[in-house]
Amino acid sequence: MIYDTIDHIHEYASVIDHLDSAGEQLHTPWVVGTQALEGMHIRRSEDELTPFSHRFKASKDSVTVHMVLSGSELVATTYHELSKGKKPDGNGHIHIEDGPVAAALTLREGDVVIFMPSEPYCLGIETAGTASPPRTLTIELEK
Repeated sequence: MIYDTIDHIHEYASVIDHLDSAGEQLHTPWVVGTQALEGMHIRRSEDELTPFSHRFKASKDSVTVHMVLSGSELVATTYHELSKGKKPDGNGHIHIEDGPVAAALTLREGDVVIFMPSEPYCLGIETAGTASPPRTLTIELEK
């Protein structure tokens, strides 16, 4: 996992394929929903946050880039080993139903977190101090 600010995302482009293209999505018109572009699956959301359920997911083969454009949200990770040997679903995601929290981060406006393939995460966790749903951009970068 890489945790940084959006303005530093370009610094990781030399080690992560298609990361430059992900950064360019910050400058495209905002339309809530999911779309596929060459090498990327893009999800723009303004979702309601949900209580933590100990359910994690990981992309089997893709790097997941998650940016908070406004507001804040809590994200959690569990142990990478829990994704080993699990079969991905039709979308290439591995699901872990009852994982312990290995780390938790509060992402604020301008923050980015990058999850490597098979690295389990849970996004959009509701906390007591959350005033409104965050506006987020999540991109899965294909190999």
